[in-house]
Amino acid sequence: MADFSINLGDIFLLDTGAEKNHWYIAIASMSDDKFVFVNISTWYEGSTDNDGTCILQPGQRMPRFIRQKSFLAYRHAISATADQLKKLIAPDSEIPYDELEPQVLRRIQKESCNAKNLSKKYLKAVLDTAKAAGILTQRE
Repeated sequence: MADFSINLGDIFLLDTGAEKNHWYIAIASMSDDKFVFVNISTWYEGSTDNDGTCILQPGQRMPRFIRQKSFLAYRHAISATADQLKKLIAPDSEIPYDELEPQVLRRIQKESCNAKNLSKKYLKAVLDTAKAAGILTQRE
């Protein structure tokens, strides 16, 4: 059983089996204990992998590890409970590694409501979370 809880805005360094570990942000809840996590990726000019829906720039109240233009890679989103996430957390990583300031989380959640590369089930969770937080009105 996981010895931590997940809060919206928590950032985790995950070992997803790729060449290097990746940062993931908890941006929405799917249930009381399951969350949607979105990958933070570096923006490379001209890359077809870039997604301009939600851009993160160094500074702007961003976490210290964001040192260059980055974006949320919605196509790599995952959902997990704390128990599931614990198995993916990179060895020796802090839990959570960092957390977003509330206003940054709200901006990310609002912009994520327009994500075209986010699966429908995750987009529904993002929209529901944004509405519950008052980020979106029922008409948006």
